[in-house]
Amino acid sequence: MTFVSVLAGTLMLKKGGSLNPAKFPNEIFELLSIPSFDKSHPEIITGSEIGSSKICVEPNDVLLSKIVPHIRRCWVVPKKSQYRQIASGEWIVFRDDRFHPDYLKYFLISNIFHRQFMETVAGVGGSLVRARPAAVENIHIPLPPLPEQKRIAAILDKADSLRRKNQQAIQLADQFLRAVFLDLFGDPVTNPKGWDVKELKDGIISIKSGWSANGESIPCNSEQLGVLKISAVTSGVFKASENKYVPSETIPKNKALIFPKKGDLLFSRANTRELVAATCIVPESNHNVFLPDKLWKVETNKEKLMPEFLHYSIQQPRFRELLTSQATGTSGSMLNISKAKFEESELIFPDIGSQKKFAEIYWKIQKVFSKLNQSGVCSFDSFNSLSQKAFTAEL
Repeated sequence: MTFVSVLAGTLMLKKGGSLNPAKFPNEIFELLSIPSFDKSHPEIITGSEIGSSKICVEPNDVLLSKIVPHIRRCWVVPKKSQYRQIASGEWIVFRDDRFHPDYLKYFLISNIFHRQFMETVAGVGGSLVRARPAAVENIHIPLPPLPEQKRIAAILDKADSLRRKNQQAIQLADQFLRAVFLDLFGDPVTNPKGWDVKELKDGIISIKSGWSANGESIPCNSEQLGVLKISAVTSGVFKASENKYVPSETIPKNKALIFPKKGDLLFSRANTRELVAATCIVPESNHNVFLPDKLWKVETNKEKLMPEFLHYSIQQPRFRELLTSQATGTSGSMLNISKAKFEESELIFPDIGSQKKFAEIYWKIQKVFSKLNQSGVCSFDSFNSLSQKAFTAEL
């Protein structure tokens, strides 16, 4: 089936109206904001509690976040409630009877759209970085007939449901591992079990930084090379798909690239305050994506410090805060942790037998994740692959 392509601007709401809730201090509104999106439901809030003018929206409007880092957030306005529905100014609003809301939602979070969307972003630092709606208007959106849109949306709904269940399984397993960690070792900062405390360098063999190539805005395929983004690490789960394609001819000859291998501990030395000092363990070796200079490969002495133990130590809030407090940089900019500061940080060093016991449990959990990811569309990458087919008339 051939898809008709239309400009995003023809589907975007230009004059939907706005209101100042402060003029209706006692009225209750249904507010769709970025924070409420992350909570999965609109805020029910009085006009007196809302600080600025908002956009008037209607059921089945599609809202796309234009602010970085809250990209890839897309929301279909729910059915009409007893309250007036309004949305914050961080959204681009789509309203047209030519699209099925769920179909458009899935397209707007797809890799196809995202690559083009990121080329419209402008600004300097923090919340000032956002997409320019005038530039977004020029992105083409495939629009098959409505029955086909509904069919595609139904397929992606089922796939997304499986993906979400996979995410929930990962979250539950992570909570289990955190509980096991605390049971075995206690809090690594307060050290209630009285373990020996040493500087990290006592258990580290080497820390290697990658090389930040100038990559393209699209990720590489399996036969190309790509440089990892910091976002490959920041969730705490390694995401090889978070990369930028790098043409091989642009890489200097004899350049020593670091390719992540199974069991490697990766550390984000630079990022915003909320995301700096993020870590992950690589579940499978990768031969076509390499580390940028803002990511470290930390090799530990496994007779003193297991990488799995160090990874979960850094995930503990108090120790993460300790590392973050050592980062340098101005407010609102990217912070940086030096190798010297990192190596001089003090951490508990439990007996290696307990650390290896924790590592064994960790890898048993990873085997469960691997089986889930091999089962089909429940993985993040598989969902993106299915989405790619859906919007190129291959589904």
